[in-house]
Amino acid sequence: MDVGALVPPIVWQLRPKRSMKLYESYDYALADSHTYEDPGVVHVVAMKTEAFRNALLSGHHTTVNNRQTVQNMFVLSYVWRDIPLDVLEIGGACGASYFELNYFLPGRINRWHVVETSTMSAAARRLFQDDRLIFYDDLEAAASQLKNLDLLIAQGVLQYVKDPLGTLETLLRLGFAFVYITRTQVGEGIEAPIITKQVVNLSGHGPGPVSWEFVDRETSQPLTIVPFESITSRVSVGHNTVYSFDEAENTCMKIGSRSVRTKTIGFLLEKVRQ
Repeated sequence: MDVGALVPPIVWQLRPKRSMKLYESYDYALADSHTYEDPGVVHVVAMKTEAFRNALLSGHHTTVNNRQTVQNMFVLSYVWRDIPLDVLEIGGACGASYFELNYFLPGRINRWHVVETSTMSAAARRLFQDDRLIFYDDLEAAASQLKNLDLLIAQGVLQYVKDPLGTLETLLRLGFAFVYITRTQVGEGIEAPIITKQVVNLSGHGPGPVSWEFVDRETSQPLTIVPFESITSRVSVGHNTVYSFDEAENTCMKIGSRSVRTKTIGFLLEKVRQ
């Protein structure tokens, strides 16, 4: 089933507004980027997540104001089977998704493990970790410490890792009952991955706005656009697609001398029972 979608605000903020450079390899793009280990990214994400969590804890946050939140709530409700879920989130930053879903859907989450870069996970561990929300910089360790492999989430992750398709296969092999991939940018009409660099403002990272006195600057991360078909061919191995999500309007990106048609997709997969 395809579920139509509007673009969540964060995707609008991160959409490139200029011609983008084409790189021969991920390593070349990485050498020319700030990466997600940029201390500025870690600082602004932690700062915004703290404000976001505190707003939820105030008890006055009753408006669901973006499509991504609605979709996430739908997925968590679909997967929930009357027993609180154990969740592993890849690239979950400082836990904003956990705070939001735990607020809007109380009682659905047992434990929520986040896998992040070493710099981000260290900051998140210091500021936000408790007995239910735990941060790791190692995938296998994070998965092994869950009692049940109920749900794996990767939001806006695959296009920013060195090997998106290999990473997807690794995630699927972990054996989670459900796998939820969302905010994944893919290319249409291309035969091989295209590697470029995303250049955005620091203020575009993390949930919500920054304070008025925040001093903004640009930051950058390698970005790999893989063919749409290469993603769909892999998710069908050992899993059934419960829902697929069209998460944004198709766009045309200027990368080097090429015009690349892209779209943002998501899907909820269920492991085939043996």
